[in-house]
Amino acid sequence: MRRWVAPLLVFSALLMLPEILRKTIHRPTESFSAEESLSSAHRIYDSTATAAQDRQYGIVRVVGTSNPLPEETVQQVVAKRTLEESAYVSIWNWQGFEAVTASARGLDNKHHFANSYLVGFKPFQTRQLWVPLYTLAMQKEYQYDHLQYAGLSDIWQTSRQAYYQKRGDCEDHAILLADWLIELGVDARVALGTHRGQGHAWVVAIVDGQEYLLEATSKRREASWQAMPLAALTEGYEVEFQFNRNFFWAKHNSTPTRKYRGRHWIKKSQFIRS
Repeated sequence: MRRWVAPLLVFSALLMLPEILRKTIHRPTESFSAEESLSSAHRIYDSTATAAQDRQYGIVRVVGTSNPLPEETVQQVVAKRTLEESAYVSIWNWQGFEAVTASARGLDNKHHFANSYLVGFKPFQTRQLWVPLYTLAMQKEYQYDHLQYAGLSDIWQTSRQAYYQKRGDCEDHAILLADWLIELGVDARVALGTHRGQGHAWVVAIVDGQEYLLEATSKRREASWQAMPLAALTEGYEVEFQFNRNFFWAKHNSTPTRKYRGRHWIKKSQFIRS
């Protein structure tokens, strides 16, 4: 994820204003279409992972209103966009409440809520918390989405897909790392924001009361949890949102912070998987 620009698209028929987080797109020279690229990626996943399909469908219960935001509503709005427009991550307002959740297009060509990409997957059990990041460094290659998916700027992989797909960008790395750590009993979250001015996703893990910032795309093979940096000491990261399997948080204001807990964070919604 790189260089988000955030114009606001208004749909007067709905009580929401979805905000699209855009990234700079560099057009590839491949002749295949975006649909063919997504279909191919999905076939690779299906042929590699024999587990049952992970359920991503659900609703979002927004704090402050009894009317949940269903996935059908999100997909109805997204369906009115072009394929290129719908490739961007969307931040959703609902019933007068701003930035209550996010959605992104997956390998199945549909938009799903951000929480739903954390499907409860761990490749294997380990007692060493540094092993998931070490495994990512060895196994998964970093590649921009627009190069992998024929110009589409933002396609997300579930945590299971991210393990079996050889390549992925920052969201894919972060989703797999966070979900794996959650399965190991860690309070881990995917953080969305910028790194040195460019759109980015990373992981924050809370262990023994300390907040650690984990750069999921790092290819350094750290074989010790003590080598992981404290979030309070990590420069260049500007977080805007964070989520885990169940909840979505937004900052209370635009003041930069290196703390991922506290009054400056508002729990906006809860994801209920159906």
